[in-house]
Amino acid sequence: MTAVTQAAEAIASPREQAANLLVTARQTGMLVERLPVELLPASLDDGFAIQQEVSRQLGRQIGAWKCALPQPGKVIAAPIYDADIHRGDVCRMSGSAGVAVRAEPELACLLKCDLPPRRGVYGEAEVLDALGDTHLALELLGCRYACPEKLTFPELLADGLFNAGLVLGPRVNLFDGATPADLPVEFDLGLTRIGEEAVTLTGRHPDQGVLAPIVWLANFLRARGLGLYAGQAVITGSYAGVLDLTVGRELLIRFGELGTLPISFLS
Repeated sequence: MTAVTQAAEAIASPREQAANLLVTARQTGMLVERLPVELLPASLDDGFAIQQEVSRQLGRQIGAWKCALPQPGKVIAAPIYDADIHRGDVCRMSGSAGVAVRAEPELACLLKCDLPPRRGVYGEAEVLDALGDTHLALELLGCRYACPEKLTFPELLADGLFNAGLVLGPRVNLFDGATPADLPVEFDLGLTRIGEEAVTLTGRHPDQGVLAPIVWLANFLRARGLGLYAGQAVITGSYAGVLDLTVGRELLIRFGELGTLPISFLS
């Protein structure tokens, strides 16, 4: 280690050092066991601050956010980078040869207007007015830790809560002209290889609808000097848990009456 490197590490804050380890794991694919004890986030605020430092060091544009209503001891908010958002029915995954892709079926709500940071709280009607098209979507899951099940929630928050990408599928019309405020809708999610019988799962939104989590996210970000912006997507929770999707097959993910998302994952 050079004197210059040692001096740089001495100047870097614990938050910056923790983020650098997670950035390196993203860039190299080399998983880390956990952050060193002296760099561990002590709180949810610490975990989110490291997450934001990861975004700063990566220098990537945020194309989407994942969120859910907060739970005791948990804050669920993390960016998905524009470079990791896939459109179309083919998704190429690096390092996925022979490995199933873990994904969650979701609805993605796109912003047509900005919800920037400000002093006043955003209400439901204002957030609803800022929402545009809704798309079928799959959140792609990944982690930079080798054994995430052993870690604290602030550590997972620092790494982006398994954020690895997003498949943005067809635009859909919600039932009878319904808005996102009218969800949840209970639907069957069919998963099949083309030509085979579908596997049917019963789906329900974990927060009983997509609007409340987006309102929460807008205000969570607002209070931290951050915002949501036109063109970004927001996903708010899986309708059917985690799916293990085989690489190299043509798949149809059917969201009940809403529509079908065709996808092929290629290595």
